[in-house]
Amino acid sequence: MALVLSCAYFNTVYNAKTYFHEGKKLVTHDTLIVDSDNFDKAIEKSTSIIVKYPNTRWVDDALFMMGASYYYKGDYSRALEKLDFLAQNYPESGFYYEAQYLMGLANYKLQKYGSAVVALKEAMNSGKFKKKATIVILYVYYQDDNYGALYETTETLMQGSLSYGERRAVLRFIGMAQFSEELYADALETFTQLLDITRDDKDRGQLKLRIAEIYLEIDEYDLCRDFLVGEVDPEFRDLLAELYMELGKTKEAKEICFELAMGNPGDIAAEAYYELAQMYEKEDSMDLAVAFYDSAMIKSPNSEYGLNARKKSDVLRRIQSLTNESEDVVKAKFLLAEIYFADLEDLSKALEGYQEVYNEYPDSEWAPKALYVHLYITRNIQHDDTLTVSLARDIISAYPRTEYALSAQLILDQIQGEVETNN
Repeated sequence: MALVLSCAYFNTVYNAKTYFHEGKKLVTHDTLIVDSDNFDKAIEKSTSIIVKYPNTRWVDDALFMMGASYYYKGDYSRALEKLDFLAQNYPESGFYYEAQYLMGLANYKLQKYGSAVVALKEAMNSGKFKKKATIVILYVYYQDDNYGALYETTETLMQGSLSYGERRAVLRFIGMAQFSEELYADALETFTQLLDITRDDKDRGQLKLRIAEIYLEIDEYDLCRDFLVGEVDPEFRDLLAELYMELGKTKEAKEICFELAMGNPGDIAAEAYYELAQMYEKEDSMDLAVAFYDSAMIKSPNSEYGLNARKKSDVLRRIQSLTNESEDVVKAKFLLAEIYFADLEDLSKALEGYQEVYNEYPDSEWAPKALYVHLYITRNIQHDDTLTVSLARDIISAYPRTEYALSAQLILDQIQGEVETNN
C-alpha cells in the first residue's frame, strides 16, 4: 500500500510540473501568447499536492505553480492570493523572488501601482530578477505618472550594462515620459538618439512618427513636413493631413483624408471620415459633416471614432432640426445654445445664442433662463466677477419675482462676501 501511495505522490508532482512547463512553452515575455489548458491541469495537480500531501517538501513548488498558472491565465487576483501565501510562509523558497516578480506584474495589471512597486523592489534583490524587475518597474512608474522615480531608475540602468533591446526600452521610456510632461525638446533629443540605434524598419517608422508629432507640437512645420513627405504608411499620411490643417491648407488635408478613407479598411477609414466631418463641420457644411460622421460610424461602429461619430451625428441632426424650426423659434434658439454649450463645448456660439434669446426676445419665458446661463458661465467658467455682477443686476431688474432673480441675488451676496474677506 505504501508503495502505491508513493507512486501516486510522485506521479502527481511529476504531472503538475510537466503540465506547468508545457504551458510555459507558450509564454513569451511573461505573456501567454496562445491559450493553453496545461495551466488548468497544473493548477489541478498542484491543488492535489497541497490537499493530499500537506507536509510534503513540494508545497512551495505547488503554490508557485498555482500562482504562476493563474497569472498566465489572466486571473491576477487568484495569482496574488497564492503567490503572497508562498512569499509570507516560505520566504526561504527557491521560488520566493520569482513569486515577487510575478506579484509585481499581477499588481501592475490590476493597476495597484504601489503594491507593484513593493513586490518588484523585493524581486530586485535577486541577481536573476534584478534587471527584469527594474525594467518592469519603469512600466509601473510611467502608468502611475511617477516621472521623477522613472528618471531616477533609468539613470541607474543606463550606468550599468544593458543589452541592445534593454537600452532601447529604457530610452523609449525616457522619451515617452518627457513627451507626456511636454518636455518636447528633451523628448526630441531622446527619440532622435533612439532612432539612431534602431534597425528594425517598423520600429524606425514608429519613432519617426513620434518625432514628427513633436515637431507638430512645437510648431516646427517645415521639419514636420520633411519627416512626413514621401511616407506611405496611413499613420504618416494622417499626421500630414493634421499638419495641413494646422497650416490652414484645408484642400490638401481633405485630399489626404479622402485618400485614406477610400483606400483603407476599418479604423483607419473611420478616423479619416471623422476628420473630414470635423473639417466640414467647421465650415458649417452640416449635411456633409453628418454624412461623413455616419460613414465613420459604419466603417468602425465600436471604435473610438465610430462611437464619437455617432454622438456627433446625433447632435448635428438635432441642430439641423432646431435650425429649421418655424413654430417655437425662441425655444429652438435657446436649445441650440444649450447644444453648443453642453454637447459641443463651443462657448462662443453658445453665448451668442443665449444673448440673442434674451436681447431679442426679452418677454419670452426663455429670456431669463438664457440670461441666467450666461451669468453661470461668466461666474463659473470665465471667472469674470465684474460681468457676473452686471448680469446678476440685469436679472434682478428685468425679472424681479423669479427663481432666477433669487439665485442672482445669492451670487451677488457671495461675491460681496468674497470681496470683504479679501479686504
